[in-house]
Amino acid sequence: MISRAYVFIDGLESSPIICGIVELDAKGNIGKFRYGQSYLQRSDAFPLDPVHLPLLSDQFITRVNKGMFGVILDAGADSWGKKLILSLHSTKPRNALELVLAGDSMGVGALTFSLSRTACKPKVSKNKLEDIPMLLKGKTAILNNEEISKEAKKAFEYGSSMGGARPKTIIEDNGNSYLAKFNRQDDIFNVCLVEHATMTMLKELNVRVANTSILHSQQEDILLVERFDCANYQPSHHFLSANSLINQEKITNQALAETYSYGSLAEFIMKYGAEPKDSHELYTRMVFNIMMGNTDDHSRNHAFLYSFSDKAWRLSPAYDVLPINNSRQHGIGIGAQGRVGTIDNALSQSKRFGLTQAKAKTIISTVQELTYEWATYFRKLGVSDTDLERLKGVIPS
Repeated sequence: MISRAYVFIDGLESSPIICGIVELDAKGNIGKFRYGQSYLQRSDAFPLDPVHLPLLSDQFITRVNKGMFGVILDAGADSWGKKLILSLHSTKPRNALELVLAGDSMGVGALTFSLSRTACKPKVSKNKLEDIPMLLKGKTAILNNEEISKEAKKAFEYGSSMGGARPKTIIEDNGNSYLAKFNRQDDIFNVCLVEHATMTMLKELNVRVANTSILHSQQEDILLVERFDCANYQPSHHFLSANSLINQEKITNQALAETYSYGSLAEFIMKYGAEPKDSHELYTRMVFNIMMGNTDDHSRNHAFLYSFSDKAWRLSPAYDVLPINNSRQHGIGIGAQGRVGTIDNALSQSKRFGLTQAKAKTIISTVQELTYEWATYFRKLGVSDTDLERLKGVIPS
């Protein structure tokens, strides 16, 4: 069983450079990490996690996540990726570190992993737009637990370490890298088109949003999300999820009002971020999620980026934003009443975002004015009348 691996950063140079070493005692659920001295001496060195892995020569230890540091898990597989890895690999991963290694280092951000301290694969996908028909057949076969061609297996492995539960892979075209997301047969509406419409609408609020487009094929619509962590097929940013920053396994009501919350992320922005007003943008996103019923706004769906060129942290563009249900129970805390998605709750902790009550109310009013027109907006972007009717039962009235 593998218990140690070398951590590399791709994008700082033309080939990945070694950053440190991670160890896992799977039986004791203890993880260890230490930066390499060669990395610490670099003028462009940065902490993988400024809170839990500051740029020091110490050995860091964690017992959270069964001994796996959050930033390492960010670069590994989530539910869809785990399904892929378990179905496509004859040798099954026996612990969480082996699962990260099995993802072929194709996760979001710049981290990549190797058993060798001298060599590491760069993060490059070979999928192109012309591969879409093959990818659609492969996606259906994987979801139905059917036999899949070797070609399709390799194509989907490129996206095995991208997070989330929905089928996806990486496609590259004309210097840009895209996350290609697919619909499922059990979806109650055209999720790809609705996500595109929701993300496009969010841009109207002057919020930074991942660029999306719809690729119409004969079989179905495919959502292309332009990767904001890459440029010219190479990582340009390090990725750190809010889940890794918060670093909590047990989520209590108190945590939802304090640490496991939007307000906690806003405080991180104001302490570590290069642009403090990103906290105002985060508030706008939170209110939009409340209005649109995006209750899947858990801590893995928020992130921070470290720019190699700017040498600074910023809130990442918004991603994975779409209506989920009208339960008003959100993935992380909204305010003093925890995860309850109401305006009163959103106003209760506006100070944590650096906002006065008056400014917060202005943001809320602006978001309300836009989201009241969601049906008209979605229709213009091609969402069918049938799906619009279904969405009326999903988006809070």
